[in-house]
Amino acid sequence: MSSITELKKKWMKDPEVSEAYSELEPEFEVAHALIAARVEAGLTQEEVARRMGTTQSVVARLEGGRTLPSIKTLYRYAEATGTKPEIHLVHP
Repeated sequence: MSSITELKKKWMKDPEVSEAYSELEPEFEVAHALIAARVEAGLTQEEVARRMGTTQSVVARLEGGRTLPSIKTLYRYAEATGTKPEIHLVHP
């Protein structure tokens, strides 16, 4: 097990950290999906940015998981990585 994984386990025992992490879960899920699409396409952030008509720093922020991108941006990112976005609404 990596030290990062161990550190996350330790932090998640703190109720405040666990709650804050849960609140950011949607952002983390989107960021993970974006990174996975880019890596599977064999592209760098710079290459995705060029295909999207933006900068590498914008792609880095999208993949950083601090905010949720707009639907339009998701479609542009998907096109740049040769993927297609799917949005599902589910009951908890």
